[in-house]
Amino acid sequence: MRLFERKQKKIDLSRLESRLTETFRPVAPRQEFTADLRSRLMAYRPRSTQEIVVRSRQAAPRGWLLAGGVVGGLLMLIVGIRGLLSIVGLIGLFVQQRRQLASQPAH
Repeated sequence: MRLFERKQKKIDLSRLESRLTETFRPVAPRQEFTADLRSRLMAYRPRSTQEIVVRSRQAAPRGWLLAGGVVGGLLMLIVGIRGLLSIVGLIGLFVQQRRQLASQPAH
């Protein structure tokens, strides 16, 4: 189930084509344009005769990414456990201090 579905209209392509044919009239290109285009295309040297050097940037190997993810996850787990132990230690100190104050006779 998609949360946001696109609303697409059903388009009848044959009807669209007939409407475009009715609306627009065909135009013949100018002779100068076709002559210029032909001369430019014939003057174009295909790249197959030239040497093409392709340098692809290699992505980091998946092994390194996986190892980095595992190490990062373990470090986060260790830091989280250390933080919890620190909080538990502080709570223990407060409880111990309160017990000492309660066990002392009042002056």
